[in-house]
Amino acid sequence: MVQLSFKAVVATIVAAVALVDAADVMNAAGHQHRLVRRCGGKKNSTITHHHPASQGGNNGHHHGGNNGHHNGGNNGHHNGQQQGSIITAYITDWAIPSSIAWNKLDHINYAFAVPGKDGTLSQFTASQLQSVVKEAHANQKTVSLSVGGWTGSLHFSDLVLTPSSRASFAKNIVQAVNDYNLDGIDIDWEYPNSANGVACNSNNKADTANFLAFMQLLRQQLGPNKILSTAVGVQPFDDESQNPSTSLAAGWAQTVDYFNMMVYDLAGSWNPVSGANSPLAADKDDSMSVTSAVQAWSSAGIPKSKLVVGVPFYGYLAKVNQPITAATGEHVKFDTSVPQIQGDQYDTKSADPCPGATATFSGEFQYRSIVQQGVNTNSSSWTNYWDAHTSTPYAYNSKDQTFLTYDNPASLTAKAKYVAQQKLGGIMLWSLEMDDANSSLLNAIQGARH
Repeated sequence: MVQLSFKAVVATIVAAVALVDAADVMNAAGHQHRLVRRCGGKKNSTITHHHPASQGGNNGHHHGGNNGHHNGGNNGHHNGQQQGSIITAYITDWAIPSSIAWNKLDHINYAFAVPGKDGTLSQFTASQLQSVVKEAHANQKTVSLSVGGWTGSLHFSDLVLTPSSRASFAKNIVQAVNDYNLDGIDIDWEYPNSANGVACNSNNKADTANFLAFMQLLRQQLGPNKILSTAVGVQPFDDESQNPSTSLAAGWAQTVDYFNMMVYDLAGSWNPVSGANSPLAADKDDSMSVTSAVQAWSSAGIPKSKLVVGVPFYGYLAKVNQPITAATGEHVKFDTSVPQIQGDQYDTKSADPCPGATATFSGEFQYRSIVQQGVNTNSSSWTNYWDAHTSTPYAYNSKDQTFLTYDNPASLTAKAKYVAQQKLGGIMLWSLEMDDANSSLLNAIQGARH
């Protein structure tokens, strides 16, 4: 945990990634965090997301993504013509990038369309979606509409509960695909039969089975060539006892093209001790990581060629109660005497869409802000460090006594290399507007292709 130059870090990573074992042991029992995804609505999102749908960050992640070029044989489509891996970017309705580097992307997940109690889709700007689809197709790339998100998952359980409710919901989604000339659909349900979602989400012990029945119906109605993906947590869907499934029904792998694993939001001020937002591999203080997610989902029966590693274009800022140095490492106690502080300028207070929910900051700190504030150059009271166990950077601000966990080009280079080595389905990012003006993070994940 020493300070290193970027070149030194990359050199270290090239050697270290080869040692990362995809069989990294998962500690499911230790999973106490709220797995919030950017793609749908992060932890706090006004809108709906996890990528929550709000504007200032917190819009859920996606945590989602998927697939192949518009021309070249439907990479990754259900028809079995998947070739290599894909790079998928989530873009958000509330913060569309001013420009998109189409030559560095294969697929866009547009977040989000939020399903209401009756299954109708709303809270997205139709004209904006149409513009993105038109531009993508002009560049021979594909677009899915992402449905749900952190704050947009309230009604999924009820909408997939019965054959008649599934049919009605599927009809609305198929209509959207036709209306907007979409190449696919990304379902961002956070999360089936889980206590980790928004407190007022509907839940049912049969959620995972009902979800599969719904996805099979969607596949039947959309046909074999549309992209069908889902944004998922770091562990497989919960079983009827709300424990991660150890074996998923064969229909999942037969029906869904991509499982976009949201491997972020794994550490934050909801835990007592700081840690890595998105570790490549776990250290003794972390139980979840990219490698553990791949191991868990593949062990449950999902082919690695359908597993997409989700990476964050943001980090988290929080107050800590002691100085951080190379000696302390990235695990120190948070200062719990104060509420969660604001992250960067894009971090606005938001609340879950539940009665009595309190609006709070998330602490989200986008990469463009990290660059602007000089974190990478140790400016403005920042000192950055590298954690060799998790292959991620972290930083400490001595003036503000704050800790920042984040990803940078070096850490994303390592994740992309892992994706290629393991021959995974690809890499997904949340979310595109958070990158810096030089597309430094997008450039860093180009090595995911194999």
